[in-house]
Amino acid sequence: MESLTFKDIVCYTRNGMFLPREKKFFDSYEALAGKIKESVNLLEELEKNYGQLDQIIMKLDVIENEADEIVHKIMNDLLYDHTRVTEEKGDIRFFAHNMDNVVDGIQKAVSRLSLYNIKDLPPVINEFTAIFKETAEEIEKGIKYLRILHKNGKDLINCCIRINELENQGDRVNRQWLQKIMMRPIKTAEDVRYVIALKEIIDVLEYSLDQCEDVANVLETFHLKGTV
Repeated sequence: MESLTFKDIVCYTRNGMFLPREKKFFDSYEALAGKIKESVNLLEELEKNYGQLDQIIMKLDVIENEADEIVHKIMNDLLYDHTRVTEEKGDIRFFAHNMDNVVDGIQKAVSRLSLYNIKDLPPVINEFTAIFKETAEEIEKGIKYLRILHKNGKDLINCCIRINELENQGDRVNRQWLQKIMMRPIKTAEDVRYVIALKEIIDVLEYSLDQCEDVANVLETFHLKGTV
């Protein structure tokens, strides 16, 4: 474990700092943000290579497992970290799990395309992908701003605001497409199956964006607890 500098100790005792200072946590956060970006890149790849769906799913499975391993490392580090109180550890734990849930959600949504044998990529996927792409970039930037919070506090808050705006866009896409599929003519059992499958995929993607918003909320918590 890295030793705290005198400056860190003063900041902690004076401000009630709950921001994880140890480099190992920042590195793990950045690694998780990288896994989110990798997942989004594969989501984007569906538009060009939908015929490679099974291979894309296998790649997502690998990324999901790697993200889980990063979370396990964070939990293990927290277990043996006696410099933090329970509330601090809770902030760190939720932050890691929220990012992991984003990766899990994307993997789950894409795997449903194969599970339900969806022949063509639904256009709603592309709409969500555009939102996820920018959201992943904002998460990555926000985590980098944590390293020098006293200089980047305003930039961090701007990231959080943008992530919330993007989550709202996802809500609108969700509502619009749910209305479309509910109004879709149902003539065969295949039509019923498609509507059920598409609704589940949309719900999973919307939930994953909710997790991105939760990531932004914890970033704001770090900012709040890390300032005078």
